[in-house]
Formats: sequence, C-alpha cells, structure tokens
Amino acid sequence: MIKVIKYIFLFATILFLSSCGTREYLGFEKKKTSLKGNRVSILKEEATNNSTEKKSSTEIILEDAITLSNWPQSYNSPSHLSFNYISDSKFLNFKHLVSGASERKSSKILSQPVIYNDLIFFLDAKSNVIAFSLKNNKIIWKKNISVKNEKNHNIGGGIVIYKDSLIINSPYGQIISLGTLKGEINWEINVDSSIRSAPTIFENKLLSLTVSNKLYVLNADDGSLLWQHQGILNNTTLIDSPKVAVDENIVIVPYSNGEFFALNLNNGKEIWRNSFIDIEVKETTNAFSDIDAFPIIKKDIVIITSAIGKLFAVNKKTGSKLWIRDISSTQTPLVNGNSIFIVNRNEEIICLNILDGGTRWALTIDDRLSDYRRYIWLSPVLINSKLLLVGGNKKLILIDPYTGVINNIKNIPNFPASSPIIVNSIPYLMLRNGDIVKIE
Repeated sequence: MIKVIKYIFLFATILFLSSCGTREYLGFEKKKTSLKGNRVSILKEEATNNSTEKKSSTEIILEDAITLSNWPQSYNSPSHLSFNYISDSKFLNFKHLVSGASERKSSKILSQPVIYNDLIFFLDAKSNVIAFSLKNNKIIWKKNISVKNEKNHNIGGGIVIYKDSLIINSPYGQIISLGTLKGEINWEINVDSSIRSAPTIFENKLLSLTVSNKLYVLNADDGSLLWQHQGILNNTTLIDSPKVAVDENIVIVPYSNGEFFALNLNNGKEIWRNSFIDIEVKETTNAFSDIDAFPIIKKDIVIITSAIGKLFAVNKKTGSKLWIRDISSTQTPLVNGNSIFIVNRNEEIICLNILDGGTRWALTIDDRLSDYRRYIWLSPVLINSKLLLVGGNKKLILIDPYTGVINNIKNIPNFPASSPIIVNSIPYLMLRNGDIVKIE
C-alpha cells in the first residue's frame, strides 16, 4: 500500500512540474506573453461584408469589340486592361493544335501563350519553349531552358514578344532572349531566384519579378540592367506569382508579402507604397497576404486584389485609397469600360462599378461545376460582349455581362492552364496537359 502511495505521489509531482504554468512559476521557463489582437485563419476567411452589400445601379458600359492580329504578352497589355474581342467562334468544338509536356506534381504551367506573325509560342511543364506555325500547322522549333542537373523545378515562368525576339522568364532563375524564327539565343542573364510570372514589356524596357520579391528592369535589346527594386521576402506564399503593370511613366509592383509600390519607370525611384496588411495580419504570421492577381491600371485608377480578402482601388499618382471591398481572389479581374468583373472566393463572379466599387450583380457559380470548389476558375475574358469563364471541373461558361445570367456551359477536353487568348477572331486555350486547342 505504501508503494502505491509513493507511485501516486511521484506521478503527481512529475505532472505538476511538466505543466506550462508550473514550469514558468518555478523559473524553468520564461513566462510566455500572449500576442495581442484577434487570431485569424491561415486563409483569412473572416469576410465582414457580403459581396452584394454595397450596391450600384449605374449602367454597364462596355467598349466596342476589336480584332487583334498579335498577342505579344500576357493580357495583351502592360496595364492589363481587358479588351472586348471579336470572335467567329460558336464555342461548340475544341480542335487540338499542338502538344507540350503535361503538368505533374513538381511542374506547373502558369502563363499564357503569345502569338506573333501567325506563330504561337508557349512554355510547357518541362520548361520547353515551343514555336508552332498556325499557317503550316507544325512545330518550327523547340528549345529546353532547364539548367543542367536541375530539371525538377519547372514551376511557372513566362514569355513575351519584343520586336523579333521571344523573351523568357525562367523558373531556373534566368532571363533569356531568343530569336522568334529559329530560337537562337540573343542574350541571357542570371537573376537571384526563380521567376514564375511572365515579363512585362513597355517600350524597350523589360520588367521581371522574381519569387524573392526582386524586380529587375532590363534593356530588352541587350539584357543590360537598368535598375532593380527589392521588396520584403515572404516565407508563406501561394504558388502563383504576379506580373507588374506599367502605364505612362509609372510601374505598379505587387509583392507577395502584401505590399505594392508605384515606381518611376525611368529610374526606379519610389513614388508611393501601400499594403494589404491590416492590423490583424501584422500581429500574426499565419496568413497568406499574397498578391497573385495582376494589378490593372485604367487611366488614374489602379485595381489590385489579394488572397487576404481585399480588393483595392487606389489613385495611380498618389496611392490614396479610392475604395475597398471585402473580396478575395487570386485571379486577375477583367476591367473594361466602367466595370470590373472578378471571381470572388472561387464561388461567384461579381460585376462592380469601377468608380465606387458598388456591386451591380453577383452570380453564384453552381458548386457542382467545380466539383464543390475543388478546382479553380480562371480570370474572365470578354468576347463579342459576352463574359467567357474557364476552369472549374473542365468547364467553359458564357455569361451575359449586363445581367449576370449564364447563356451557355460547355465541357473542355482538360483543365485549362490559363484564360483564352484571342487573335484574328479565333480563341486559343492552353490546357494543363500541355495541349493548345482552338475553340471553334
């Protein structure tokens, strides 16, 4: 009996000494101070406003539809403004054109193809750059840009056309200029880390943003460094990476830590800075503050969104906030005319008034179309004054932009890697299995 009592006493003593409060009390550990502020979830799901809370009854005005003969860079514009494209497509069939390497667990396709002089260029999931003739229906050249002994980091990268050159941001930390006709190397430079997004071209300046939040601005003719800008490194980021926007003499740089800057295009001098990081997020490290969507510039308004759950409109010249909405998206909004069309939380598409952020309509997307939000919806495009949305569980949706009513739903052969591009009235779509298809 005495032995039992001893064991009970010994057990109680160990339990007493091992408890957090007791160890602090006896001086074995320093007392832990609780962080102030509210705790937030890793994806910051605390939306305080419903997407339809702020209303706008203003008329929706779209720009006239146009036809383009080339698509030189992602979103076809350094400002990422969306055009209203003319197309002859009936959206009935998907004709296979060419195939590259398919995505795997360690490889992702994150950028759009580009088209120049009837050649379509794309970067596949094994870092192969492929040039395909739309006239002759054949591959004219193919070049692998992976680094020797390092062939398992094929996440992202992107391409842009400059004069007769194709310039590539490589996931292996290089920027490479190739000739468009033969794929010969014009110049190449090494940078400090991987690049997952496409470059932005404006006049003769090439702007590339690395995953370490460093912006390189190069002379596109010879690859010489003009200036660079360093943001704060963010250790918790999503897989995508944004592309910088340029308009007039102002560069809008979105960094993955939630900060965004306006810089002088000529010398990189800071004009203003702003941030998505609010008080709650500053007091916890468990939140993704990533800016993965591209910023959009329309005249003096900059539209920028973050995975943290905020959509901002700020003045391009001063950085002052014009309005804020509790809308979360990793996809670049479509800005055309006086409207913003944005995918919110991968569950609805919303039409907003660009001047005050008021909601004109909100369309909840049937969860069954995305296998209950398992698969993402990509950025919408505007074709023949209709919204075209791809993504979900291999779906294409046509939506009336004036009412938010779905007009048509079609199945896609595979999951899309990027939003469609439209050249000479024909929509082309890059798929995650490495295929490029023409939408007929």
